[in-house]
Amino acid sequence: MQQQFGTRNYSVRDFAEWDEKNELVLSPKFQRRDVWSSKARSYLIDTIIRGKPIPKIYMRQDINTKTRRTIREIVDGQQRLRSVLEFLKDGFKISKTHNEDFGGKTFSQLDEEIQRDILKYEFTVDLLQDMPDPEVYDVFARLNTYSTTLNPQELRNAQFFGDFKTTVYTLVKEFATFWEKNKVFSDKQMLRMAEAEFVSELLIAMVEGIRAKEKRIIDNFYTENDDRFPNRKSLEKKFRDTMDTIGEIMGDTLPESSFRATRLLYPLFCSVYHIKFGLPQAGWERISFKSSDYQKLRIGLEQVDEIFEKIRVAEEETEREDMIIDGQLDEEELEEYVDAGKTEPVDPLRPAERQFYKAWDEHWVHAENRRLLAEYIYKLMTKALRG
Repeated sequence: MQQQFGTRNYSVRDFAEWDEKNELVLSPKFQRRDVWSSKARSYLIDTIIRGKPIPKIYMRQDINTKTRRTIREIVDGQQRLRSVLEFLKDGFKISKTHNEDFGGKTFSQLDEEIQRDILKYEFTVDLLQDMPDPEVYDVFARLNTYSTTLNPQELRNAQFFGDFKTTVYTLVKEFATFWEKNKVFSDKQMLRMAEAEFVSELLIAMVEGIRAKEKRIIDNFYTENDDRFPNRKSLEKKFRDTMDTIGEIMGDTLPESSFRATRLLYPLFCSVYHIKFGLPQAGWERISFKSSDYQKLRIGLEQVDEIFEKIRVAEEETEREDMIIDGQLDEEELEEYVDAGKTEPVDPLRPAERQFYKAWDEHWVHAENRRLLAEYIYKLMTKALRG
């Protein structure tokens, strides 16, 4: 078996030189003709300036025997290279959304050191040596065979490059330790951007109030706030303040608490945010608290875990009753059960607790159930503060 490709690293300067010598073909017949937006191009340049990796380029290389020139044809990565080469010619400016230090500048307006870093930036390239068209098509058929279908948040990440996405991923990065330390998301979930979708939902709640967990709602918010996300800096600050407060209230108990699951962390966030800043459309009476109240709040919130403990005990009791019916208990155990005066099963939860549990257990992504969960949690907190 002979390997039909080799992996190389080529700098931005290498591609610029080949382009100047007309040795670079950016529009081969098998390339898609999609055109990147100005936001997408700016995001790419910011990635290069920050020295972060970019997906590899596929390039077919052939030698023209008549001219004795090497022709390099970009099989995949056309828009990446086209954007970089256009930036080198001052074709567009970096957006301040992506980089506050260099926002509004073209390549020639950057410091020489930054220009040099961009020119030295290296792309990883899979080089397809003298590969005929049918083989190139086969390469992509095989690559697509092993591709993972993108989930909704991964699709948003590929589609949007503006203000709201930048806000989301800035906060995702800042709270990476929080997600990991408190077991909110697994490594696999974070690789599939679950935390980015969750942060998106929390920001939407801060702006619009509690909404259902629906793809349409999140997609629309990304679309409407891509060019400009109003009050971005203020909302970022409030988000950090709310998350930090949750961390202070829960302390080391969060990793083992039911609140580490997003279906409860979402309403907890909404409740704390309402106390501190006022949640749109909540309609709950506001109450203030101090850092000295954190322990009281934590104790009050423990009642949620107690609900799940009551359910656990009741399920174990039901399982034991089933064993009696099936005749799996011995005479002594059966006598003990009868002496205890067991009759019809009694709901271990009070009406409000049952309503809370039902909202958590059934259709928790619906807006009305999310509101019910948040309101119950908020009432626990206000009751704890009022003593």
